[in-house]
Amino acid sequence: MKTQNSPLQCQASFLNSLSVKAFVPKQGIKESLSMSDYVIDLNFDILEDANEANEFMVRIEIDINNKGKKMPGYVISLKTDYIFQITDIGLDETAINNLKTLSAISISIAKLRGDLERMTQSYQFGIYNLPSIDMKDLLTKKNALIDPKK
Repeated sequence: MKTQNSPLQCQASFLNSLSVKAFVPKQGIKESLSMSDYVIDLNFDILEDANEANEFMVRIEIDINNKGKKMPGYVISLKTDYIFQITDIGLDETAINNLKTLSAISISIAKLRGDLERMTQSYQFGIYNLPSIDMKDLLTKKNALIDPKK
């Protein structure tokens, strides 16, 4: 099938900060390494410039396995920006809001997943694969932070 370009395009990404550390307890690693059990703290913001109506940025900050008791393996902290452009200026407000929230956040997390895999592939524990994230839960929690009455 011939594909059609989406009205939402990711133009660029910028890595603002990165920390990847290995954590091995003093007593060593006694069980098989299970990075899927890491505590993940992910926050995002959608930043808009009043002068650029069709461009915006998604900033993601993620902390992996560095809240509470650390598990053996990686301790990762990352902050990155993804620049998006909406190419169809004829979209209604609902469509634009869906692109800015559901689509842009999902695309950013997918790109982040690939970035984390590339960044960790040469480290001692191998590739870290960010698990799938419940987007409905993530957006609900973000909305509660923005508007605590909801």
